[in-house]
Amino acid sequence: MNQKTIAVIGAGPAGLFAAKTLAENNIRVCLFNRDVRPGGLAEYGIYPEKYILKAGLRRQFLSFLEHENISYFGNVEIGDGKDFSLSQLQTMGFNGILVTAGAQKIKKLDLEGETIPRVYHAWEIVSKYNELPPYSQMEYPIGKKVVIVGVGNVMADIARYLLHKDGVEEILAVARRGPAEIKFHQTEFAHIAQNLDRADFEKEMERVTPLMLKLGQDPNDTWAFIEKACENCEDTRSKTNLRLRFLKSPTRFLGNETDGLQGVEFIENTLIEENHSTKTIATSLKTIFDADTAILAVGSSVDDEIGLPVKKYEFTVSPYPDYPQDGISFELFDPQTQKNIPGIFVAGWSRLASYGLVGISGKDGVKGAQAVLEYLQDHGKPLDWEELELQIRHSKKMVIDKKMVGNLLSIEAKIAEREGLAEYKFPTNQEMLTAIGIC
Repeated sequence: MNQKTIAVIGAGPAGLFAAKTLAENNIRVCLFNRDVRPGGLAEYGIYPEKYILKAGLRRQFLSFLEHENISYFGNVEIGDGKDFSLSQLQTMGFNGILVTAGAQKIKKLDLEGETIPRVYHAWEIVSKYNELPPYSQMEYPIGKKVVIVGVGNVMADIARYLLHKDGVEEILAVARRGPAEIKFHQTEFAHIAQNLDRADFEKEMERVTPLMLKLGQDPNDTWAFIEKACENCEDTRSKTNLRLRFLKSPTRFLGNETDGLQGVEFIENTLIEENHSTKTIATSLKTIFDADTAILAVGSSVDDEIGLPVKKYEFTVSPYPDYPQDGISFELFDPQTQKNIPGIFVAGWSRLASYGLVGISGKDGVKGAQAVLEYLQDHGKPLDWEELELQIRHSKKMVIDKKMVGNLLSIEAKIAEREGLAEYKFPTNQEMLTAIGIC
């Protein structure tokens, strides 16, 4: 049977919602995923104890995969030097490619000392406690005094994890902006609010209040936000001290390869109004905080090995889209030719790295799929997708299909029930493949 066929790269929320949208419009979808199991951010980015939320998302995503127009190819990497390159997929005859592979690379700050021991990126720690291979098998030693750079929901999740980590005595979360620009949600902060050093927070608020008032910001709003979170806080049963600092950006990490991290130097910032928003301006004042561990919760970068042009931390999205959706471009732009790259689209975190959580990423995937649908109205002819899929499966061993995914989840559920656990996940790809009998 011939049908217009799209390759969707990445089976996280954006990719799954995009695949569903395309499939419902009679487009054949080959959904490629680097990981064995689908889910991406929903599977490996949500705090592990949110069992009900994660279980609900798994059921929803599995229902998407059941659509007859979607074929799943798990354990398959796309990119230069990987199982398939983008140019190979194009040569195979796909009518278009939608990249929804997220932002899977570490966003480096390029600061002095960033590579010394016990300086980590948030992605490493989150992937470790969510058991994403290969991070699940790596060791990330944590000391007594931890500095987290960044004050968003990821910080809140990591702090929640650290509260129950043996030996952690102090967590210092440092924000580049002020209290009025807090990025974490109240519900997320409630999980760590009990450990907030209130006396220390009062002093910090006293320090930044004059600047807030100068900018027309009300410190009482910040206090109300924190108080509400504290009212709904959970009993952490942890004695770890949590402190917050505002208006500081890291400038270097102090230590050496032998002893590891010993401190983090920050430069003081101030804020100015610009275009109805606030902008940070660095001052000349610097501060050093003692720390033996630093975690950078500053977002992630797209994977430059996929084979698309990258500028800084993101793919080069076209400023002149032919198929915009609500004024947003989902098309790629080649800086060398100064032209759009025909037939290749991006959505989710591959379009805008680290933007939004599962719901926002899923909606972005839908819009990306709609851009692809408009493109397909004028481009491409139906092709023999069965022959195409056979070619893919014969090109690589140990390709996971959607039936195998269902079997894997069923096996893990039985283990969890037998062991009296809320959830169980195999920590390595090898164990997953062995469990479903293909390795």
